[in-house]
Amino acid sequence: MEVHQHTHTARKKWTHYFWEFFMLFLAVFCGFLAENQREHYIELKRAKTYARDLVSDLKRDTSMISVIIRQLHKHVQRTDSLALYVKNRRLDQIRNLDLFVLGALDRYKPFRWRRATIQQLINSGSLRYFSDADLIDKISQYDAYTRHLDEDYQGDEERANSTALRRNEVIDMNYPPHFIFGLRNNWDSTLSTDFYKQLANTDDRAILATDIRLIRIFVNDKLNISRNLYIRGTEELPEMISDAKCIIELLKKEYHLK
Repeated sequence: MEVHQHTHTARKKWTHYFWEFFMLFLAVFCGFLAENQREHYIELKRAKTYARDLVSDLKRDTSMISVIIRQLHKHVQRTDSLALYVKNRRLDQIRNLDLFVLGALDRYKPFRWRRATIQQLINSGSLRYFSDADLIDKISQYDAYTRHLDEDYQGDEERANSTALRRNEVIDMNYPPHFIFGLRNNWDSTLSTDFYKQLANTDDRAILATDIRLIRIFVNDKLNISRNLYIRGTEELPEMISDAKCIIELLKKEYHLK
């Protein structure tokens, strides 16, 4: 009878299992680091894209605001001229044309904020891509302030509409449409036209008001509006430009934008 000998395999040492476990752990850990690095790179790339788009939006905002500031300054100056014109005059010394020109409505262009990038950042939670907490705070504050100014604009429009009703009771508005729209769109240029110069020498229509008190009430309404517009043009909107420029500089520095 043959006797079979059993072959015995040598038992592996614990260090072998340790190194197998360590190599597996190292592979998983390196994969985690690589994935984390990839996600960080993607987020940084997205942040830079958002930063570039936001800089473009803010630059357009500041250009729009600058135009409106100039409009507001002209409205304030015109109202000051109206108040000075009426101040020491009797009813029979006030010309309808002068009231019509100086009493133009205190309207300015509506704000057209470039909100696409900010809204995308806020609604999608992508503000987290920006690592600077101060930058995030300034962006959020800027967005909130634009909405505050939208509300102010609606209030200014309502006051202008109310004053327009009183103006219609005081001034004969029967002038050619091209003259009316010219004063609205380009006041200074319209006053230098031959049409206006001729009109200034020939227009003799009487004002509608039969009591100087009505004219002074109209001027008071205009002055109340002018005070609000003065604040917009000298404080609020310049502050918006300053805030926008600050955000632009922070974004350029953080993401090396030109």
